[in-house]
Parts: sequence; C-alpha cells; structure tokens
Amino acid sequence: MDHGPWAMELIRKPGRQYSGAIGRAWGWRRRMEAGEFATIQELAEAVGLAERHVSRQLRLAYLAPEVLKRLTLGREASAISLYDLCFLAGEAWVEQVERAIGE
Repeated sequence: MDHGPWAMELIRKPGRQYSGAIGRAWGWRRRMEAGEFATIQELAEAVGLAERHVSRQLRLAYLAPEVLKRLTLGREASAISLYDLCFLAGEAWVEQVERAIGE
C-alpha cells in the first residue's frame, strides 16, 4: 500500500526525519489548546493542508515522552515509518516504545 513519499521514510539518520513532523505536530497542538482553532478542519485550512493529513500528523504530539525523546534527540533509529508512527499515539506508552524503538 502506497501512503505517499513522506509516509514510507524510515529513519536512516536518527532524529532528523521525524523532528520536523513532531515539531509541527506540537505547534499545532499548542495552537489548538490555546483556542486559536476550534477544529482540525480550521487548523488544516489555516496551514493549507488536507484535514486528513493534519489529523494524522497531529497524533505525533501525543506520543509517549520516551519515544519523542529518543527519536528527536537522535539516539535511536525507529523500526517503523513516519506514517505508522502517527497511529501509535492511541496505544499504551510501553507499547509505543516497543513498536517504535523495538525494545
């Protein structure tokens, strides 16, 4: 299944490929929590992206702190794609670490 070029990138140089997406997600989360946008649709329109894309990437802001730290500090390579990482936020933090880092 092809999810687009950004979705299938695996970390080859730990931290670099995820840092931008995670940073954007946290920025969007802060803006939503501050009340700047009431819905993901409003946020998507403001940033000029599809609502589905924003909704999916926004999930990165809800990953386990350990996963975020390891990926963004460049200490660990992830075992999964950025696309799949977006769907880990709904899992328990222990599961996230196991699936994202392989521990």
